[in-house]
Amino acid sequence: MNHGILLENQKKRLDQPLWMLICFAMFNFWQMGFIYFVGPTLTIDGKTPLPIDMDNATALIALCYVLSILWMIFLPQTVIWTQRIATGIALLTAVGLFLPMTDDSLRLLIYVQIFCCCLMIGFETFIMVNYFSEHSNIRHLTAAYGIALFLIAVVQNDFIPITFPTFRVVEVAALTLLLVFFLRMPAGRKALPRYVKKSDGIPAPKRLLFGTHILVFTAALMAVSGPAVSGEAQHGVFITYFVDALASLAVYALYKKKGLHPFRLIPLCIGFGCLGFLLMLAASYGPALSYLACGCIGISLLPCQMLPLYGAVIMKSYPSRYISSIIIALALAAVLVQSSLVELFRSTQTMLYLTYGIIMVILVILYLQIEPFFLFTLRKRIPDEDLLAEGNRDEASPRTGDAPPEEALQDDPLAVLSKREREVVELICLGYSNPDIARMLFISEHTVKDHTKKIYPKMGVHSRFELAALVSRQRTGEPKTH
Repeated sequence: MNHGILLENQKKRLDQPLWMLICFAMFNFWQMGFIYFVGPTLTIDGKTPLPIDMDNATALIALCYVLSILWMIFLPQTVIWTQRIATGIALLTAVGLFLPMTDDSLRLLIYVQIFCCCLMIGFETFIMVNYFSEHSNIRHLTAAYGIALFLIAVVQNDFIPITFPTFRVVEVAALTLLLVFFLRMPAGRKALPRYVKKSDGIPAPKRLLFGTHILVFTAALMAVSGPAVSGEAQHGVFITYFVDALASLAVYALYKKKGLHPFRLIPLCIGFGCLGFLLMLAASYGPALSYLACGCIGISLLPCQMLPLYGAVIMKSYPSRYISSIIIALALAAVLVQSSLVELFRSTQTMLYLTYGIIMVILVILYLQIEPFFLFTLRKRIPDEDLLAEGNRDEASPRTGDAPPEEALQDDPLAVLSKREREVVELICLGYSNPDIARMLFISEHTVKDHTKKIYPKMGVHSRFELAALVSRQRTGEPKTH
């Protein structure tokens, strides 16, 4: 379905150069730096190397999450300007940390930074979901994040502890780069995508939305649980983030050189996570296994990094102003659930690790159930989309939709279907329900069911999942990069 709103939004999406994405990734480093230095951290015990106590940091963080959610819903046109102001204030307070001051003054500056940083957590996702092209999202969440994760690993290391004075210098540099990024981003209502309204006639792909929301919550839970478990091992947090950095760069190399979409690697990464929790249980018999466990957990964080890309999938077919807010709300819920699990199993860590392992199994099952719909939605061509991807396709080469009919039919698994059946298949693969398909094609729901009964035997499948997997595998392929 190539609705005018979808076409307009696709033209607005930005394909950012890698250096700009690295500047943007400094937010991730700044955020994790504060989680480390302010405390309590993601580790179960927590540590606070600041020269002062920060008793109310947790309440302020939760408040900022809620505020950012409301801001993205009601004031989306001001998000970029807010990012510029918040980053500028954070930079000024970072410079102020070099001045001699009382504990109360230092505490005030730190609280200001916490406020700016946590308010911007939701905005980071907002930018990737609303502004970035698919290719920019992938480059940012793999290559740029890989660099930021390496810096986080350095901050978290236990071999050469990073003092707060040293961190101040690096923080000022990171905030400066981040401010450069926001100053170069387009601001205002015109730069935003057009959000769907009921009168636009674009129904929500309910199956894809429901599955994505569950996936986002589970992945966010693992994003906070993984480092929490790693923090129990000596050098565990350092190993986790260092391996995560290496894995992120490796995924980017596979995407760039081999055209392998990161979504294809998510089940493998989750499998490493399951192995990591099992090894952590076995570490009581062989302490050296904890290092291997932390490395496996580091690899399993990759699916958690992809939360904004999950949102970008939805935006491609159903541009809603609530997508970013829902992702952040689910992430906040995951943090609260993680805290509850830690308190519940604090005295029995074996049960805690088993619980995390079960969550990983649930995560991989959920992901495998919606992966075909993800990939089909991402690879579905919208006119002029290829013109937006930097260097990914020669402009002189024909587009997917321009292939001669006889040539297209040779590789098209839908060639055995009628035109109407093809339309039904496409909407099924986009995650739409039968009632929505009926409304979109102006036919009855009973007619949709009749078409489906004919499609399954022709395609040799028995379910929507099998149909989406078949079409995604044979028709869409992987993005090509050069």
